[in-house]
Formats: sequence, structure tokens, C-alpha cells
Amino acid sequence: MNLEMKSIKHFASGSQETYCYTAVVYLDGKPFADVSNDGHGGCDRVHPHDKTPFTKVQGAWREKFQEIEEYFASLPKTDVGKYEWSPEGFDQKFEYWCADQVSNFLTKKDMKRRLNRCVVAQIKEDGELKVVEWSKPKGKPDWLLKEHIKKEYTDITILNDLPEADALDIWRTV
Repeated sequence: MNLEMKSIKHFASGSQETYCYTAVVYLDGKPFADVSNDGHGGCDRVHPHDKTPFTKVQGAWREKFQEIEEYFASLPKTDVGKYEWSPEGFDQKFEYWCADQVSNFLTKKDMKRRLNRCVVAQIKEDGELKVVEWSKPKGKPDWLLKEHIKKEYTDITILNDLPEADALDIWRTV
């Protein structure tokens, strides 16, 4: 079972307690469900996508969605022992997966925006890893700035020069 969320539209002004968004969930490469949340703390709404093949047979979509819910329920709990108030951790659910996908989308979008505007780097300063940024010079190539930064800091990783997935890993962790 391969789930993927696409066509994510996030509405920051509507997000209060949860993400205000709409998206399409694909199952094995085909549209499966339209998901959305109004951002006021309620549950996600999940409806069959117009082009899903599961609506051709009565009850097939609901059956497949139940299978997806059972799949998530079968996964190990997350954050076991992380919180004193819930040492047993949390069950995994389709709805939590959706929220994670929106969060990942927003994190990636934020990182890309920063990389377009700035030279972003991970440096080690006072034994601590930090992500710092320098505004790109207007009218000058940014490689000059990168060379200057590399001379100033010996232990540095410039995120702009990394593959997107590697840069995103650093962006998330620091």
C-alpha cells in the first residue's frame, strides 16, 4: 500500500488549532480521497475522490478506507516514553499521517523559500549545531558569498549546495 498526498493547499489564515488545508490522497498512484480540515481543531474530512476506481462498486471505497485505517492501527505506537503524561505513546492513524504530510509540505516550502533568498548553512559553533543564513548579494553571484563563508567557517555545510532531501534533513533537525 503506497499512500501519497498531493495538491496540498494550506490556508495559514484559517489555521487555528489544526492545519486548515485541502489535499488529494493517492493510493498506489491513483487518486483515492479528498481530505480537508477547516483549521478549528476538528477532525479531517475524508471523501472519495471523483476519479477513484473504488466508487464503481458499492461499498468498495469504504472497505478500502477501513483497510487503510487498520493498517495504521497495526503500526507501532509513536513517542513511547517521550512524554511523562503519556508514557505508553500514541496510536498511529490516517488522520495523523495527513497532518504529518501537511507539516512536511510546509517545512519543505519554508526551506525552499529561504534557499532562494539566502545562503543557508549548518555550522558548529561552541559545540552546538546551528542553521544560519546570509542574504544573497543583489547583482553578484552567490558563489562569491559561499566562498567567503567557507573561509570564515571551517566546519560548515551549505544547504544550497546539497540535494533537496539532504538539505531538508538538516533543516528539520536543527
